[in-house]
Amino acid sequence: MRSRASFEQKARVAQRYHNTRAAALYLGLSPRTLEKWRLTGQGPPYTKRGRRCLYRLEDLDVWAEAGMRGSTSQNRAASA
Repeated sequence: MRSRASFEQKARVAQRYHNTRAAALYLGLSPRTLEKWRLTGQGPPYTKRGRRCLYRLEDLDVWAEAGMRGSTSQNRAASA
């Protein structure tokens, strides 16, 4: 039988990491968009656990904030 502490630790990790589908939902994107962005390096940082790509909630928030702009004509360099 697994210990309660082990279960709680895994639950905390599960809340901290999100699969592609959950991360896409959180960001309001298609999972396919995140998959494409992983190939081109455009998307948020992720980690691999076996075959799974996982995203930390903190990284999703930082990545989304970094993309904030004041207008459609404002480029990334000007917003930094």
